[in-house]
Amino acid sequence: MASTTALAQDASAATVNQPVNLSAGRTFGLGIEAEYPWGGLISLRYWATDAIGFEGVFFVLSNDGETSGIVTARALYKAVDAAGVDFYIAGGASFQISTSANPATGILVGGIEINFGRHFAWNVEFGLSATVYGEAWTTFGTGIHFYF
Repeated sequence: MASTTALAQDASAATVNQPVNLSAGRTFGLGIEAEYPWGGLISLRYWATDAIGFEGVFFVLSNDGETSGIVTARALYKAVDAAGVDFYIAGGASFQISTSANPATGILVGGIEINFGRHFAWNVEFGLSATVYGEAWTTFGTGIHFYF
């Protein structure tokens, strides 16, 4: 008959060998996000929980008194939260900033975030974008983020 101490040691050894979830407990992240077809530059991510997050992507340019750029706001849902790689779905809208701005563009993408440590990750996204005029096209994005 196995002793209680031996069973406890076996249970703790099994726990030690479990892979560490590198994205667990993340909250605020700062990074660079490139999106096609609308661009992007500075990305701010906030994970309210391990599964629900929000992202804002900003690119603003001023030239000869004319300001233009893109602002994207998205909600993120982490569908798979694995030790080193996470799969998520993101949806939101992009807004152009200029005097001749096009209408807002809706975005729905699936993404893969590869975690290189607790504080650093790279993501790739594929999906669709559409305008209120019925125009639709494929969307692609990639970015790197540092999480605090």
